[in-house]
Amino acid sequence: MKTILPLLIFISSIFPEAAFGQALDYKGDNFELSSQILGEQRTGSIFLPDSVKDPLPVLYVLDGEWNHELASGIVGHFIRWGRIPDMAVVSLNNINRTKDFTPTEHDQRYPGSGGAKQFLEFIEEELIPHMEKEYNLSNQRILFGHSFGGLFSLYTLKSKPTLFDGYIAVSPSVWWKDEYMYGSYSFNDLDSKPFVYTTAGTNDRTNMQAIEQYINFLNESGHAEQLELYSDIHEGENHFTNVSITLHEGLKKLFPVEQFERALISAWTKGGKDEIHSVYEQNAQEYGFRFRLPEEAIRTYAYGLHARDGKTQEAIDMLSWLGSVYDESYQVFYFLGAIAKEDGRKELSIFNYRKALEVGNMPPRMRTVIERNLNEVSESQSEL
Repeated sequence: MKTILPLLIFISSIFPEAAFGQALDYKGDNFELSSQILGEQRTGSIFLPDSVKDPLPVLYVLDGEWNHELASGIVGHFIRWGRIPDMAVVSLNNINRTKDFTPTEHDQRYPGSGGAKQFLEFIEEELIPHMEKEYNLSNQRILFGHSFGGLFSLYTLKSKPTLFDGYIAVSPSVWWKDEYMYGSYSFNDLDSKPFVYTTAGTNDRTNMQAIEQYINFLNESGHAEQLELYSDIHEGENHFTNVSITLHEGLKKLFPVEQFERALISAWTKGGKDEIHSVYEQNAQEYGFRFRLPEEAIRTYAYGLHARDGKTQEAIDMLSWLGSVYDESYQVFYFLGAIAKEDGRKELSIFNYRKALEVGNMPPRMRTVIERNLNEVSESQSEL
């Protein structure tokens, strides 16, 4: 398979206007919830599209007062550039994180600890139902926690593995008293493997050794076979700088676009439309909400078939298939219009430029470019 990177540079030089990410029409809101289980008022923040059509997958974030803006920024950036689907970020603020996030009492060192069971009940029975009802959120959930929050994330995996589809635990305190995290796990009734990504930094206190020991335990006990498990030690990162890189890498692993890109383009080279559609459906079924069609990579590859290899009809066929399964991007139809224009196929060019304008959701400059190209083709067509 020919590499795509030089094509990206080439296409950017020909179509610089096409390098815009999608518009990100998101809003922030605060919420408040009276918990009967905890006997207290809990607050937090949410980041989600201004207009919600279908229920959204959710990233639930612990330590919201510290991590909400970071998580919203990274998620928003990934959405803008098509890396992940639209999703919401729900961040819960703390009252007593030591109590809420720790699974057992350790009063000598951490007075008031050991409230994780009750806190998990609050999340399962009060927080999640409230957020799903008020904001049209789905039951496709990822839990993100750092330090004690990472400990709680893995405690939730241990206690209620199906409550979330994915768990991202940053520098988790798996060294907790009495080796609690090395006990039995409730993995017997799993229909699918939960996604788990846990990390530490090389300058991360004692957490680097603790997480390595924990991963060894999961492997040796056989628990790792029941998980989609990933673990990294980030060179040069400490307990706090490790947070942002872990969320960034965790989302990339949770939504493995490059994997889908390789599979789909390979399928096209082997069997054309029928093969790529079969692989597309298999991946969509297997990965569910985690599947993200690598639209940009397919566009780039298709344009290379035309510009580099002289296989214009194959390029048009590939882009036409892409437009049939993903009609949300004006750029698919813009590329089709541009290739047809270069090939002298004016009617096809006009049709796709118009389709691109109908899809919309483009920067004003891009609309001007498409309208200009459409007028040029239309005028030359009328002269015939």
